[in-house]
Amino acid sequence: MALKTAEQYIESLKDGRVVYFNGERVPDVTAHPVCKITNDWVAMDYLLNNDPRYQELLTDLDEDGERVSFALQPQRTREDLLRLREVVKLWARVCFGKPTGAKFVAKDGLNAVTVVARRVDRKYGTDYAAAVEAYRKYLQKNDLAFAMGLTDVKGDRALRPSEQVQHKDFYVRIVEERPDGIVVSGAKTHISQAPACNEILVAPCRAMRAEDAAYAVAFGINLDAPGITMICAQPEISAEADLFDHPLSRSVYINDATIIFDNVFVPKERIFLKGEWEFAGDVAYMFANFHRLSAETYKAMELELFTGAAALMAEYNGILKKPHVREKLTWLVMYTEAVETLGRAAVEHCVTEEGTQLVYPNPMIANICKFYFADNWHQATKYIQDIGGGIIVTAPSAKDYFNPATHDFMEKYFAGKAGVPTEYRLRMAKLIRDLTSSYEDVLTIHAEGSLEAQKLSIAELADWARYRAAAMRAARIPGSESHPLFAELPPFPPQL
Repeated sequence: MALKTAEQYIESLKDGRVVYFNGERVPDVTAHPVCKITNDWVAMDYLLNNDPRYQELLTDLDEDGERVSFALQPQRTREDLLRLREVVKLWARVCFGKPTGAKFVAKDGLNAVTVVARRVDRKYGTDYAAAVEAYRKYLQKNDLAFAMGLTDVKGDRALRPSEQVQHKDFYVRIVEERPDGIVVSGAKTHISQAPACNEILVAPCRAMRAEDAAYAVAFGINLDAPGITMICAQPEISAEADLFDHPLSRSVYINDATIIFDNVFVPKERIFLKGEWEFAGDVAYMFANFHRLSAETYKAMELELFTGAAALMAEYNGILKKPHVREKLTWLVMYTEAVETLGRAAVEHCVTEEGTQLVYPNPMIANICKFYFADNWHQATKYIQDIGGGIIVTAPSAKDYFNPATHDFMEKYFAGKAGVPTEYRLRMAKLIRDLTSSYEDVLTIHAEGSLEAQKLSIAELADWARYRAAAMRAARIPGSESHPLFAELPPFPPQL
């Protein structure tokens, strides 16, 4: 069927899936007032794909002449990566800095298992690569929304998966092997948009050892499969929230659900890793490599919104020309443009995965970009909150503003600079409150990998030999001449 309509996508969620929200079973996620926020957001993928203005960017013709999502195509060239950046930019700009989740994260997991399946096949003579490609075609032909199930609940972080004491299901594991497939148990958490997706791609989140082989498992499964239960993340808003008071959180409820696998059967044609423990870490590492492009691109668009809100609030408060405010706004501009530039540089200097036709952003530059964004987020939050003032958290609600009994009071006393409508100032204050919530603070630090994960990657990828050779040459210590970059350099100072 290739491209679905938004209406067909919504209808596909009426499949009897087991979802709980705030302690109650949700009989139909399409009818639930808060789950519907996630569904509508994910549906933007389908609306955009069917919009003639964006089809050339967002879709491709497959070998059968059917339009399929470009996001599900493997990226084989630098140009593919640049195009994908434009796709993510469009998604993020349309959806207020948060890309539609139909394929946003899991597409990168699909590319990761594409790479690792070939490695496993070469070593063990398995047929995982063919299974991955069949799954890719299935997702394309049915235009499915799918989530990435990477992060396990983990239990005691000091213990390996097989060493856990309380029980053995803190990481998803194989509990039974059958001729026609496997049975798995465990739980994944922080799984964005899962209750609004059709499928989940499950993969290991860490490196394993031989004793952890049962946990080295990757597969794709439909989210209405028997034994799968989803528990929705606690939202920041209630069903009664409106777009005035919650312009972002009423538009984007990421619903980072916890997914329980209680003896779930996975058919053998959907299995992409089954006990080959030495490749578990490769999947997690390759996912990060591919997902950096997506993450850094949308974050630049989020900062575009963030910096604009700071500038507008400064104007509405009448402090735009104050030196300390101009300094903060200039810092925010540099922060925004640096993230955009680093993200693009990682693509410009992309890496080809050996033995495949796939390319991904330069890992060193990409990790620096992610670290720079996350490490500076709280400074940016401090600046915009300082510019905005206490009104960000103390302003009354939209119900008060539009209540005839209190409207005139609010119109009079919440005004800012002359000529700026009071309503605009209040709306901007509410936007900044959403932008700088505790949820956004935690999300920025931990999404796409923690700060420590970036530092470890950067240290591992660093060209220490080049750095040392440069210092040795300047200090006149023998050995720098063995490095190719310094071997042929003329002496300095010159012998004149």
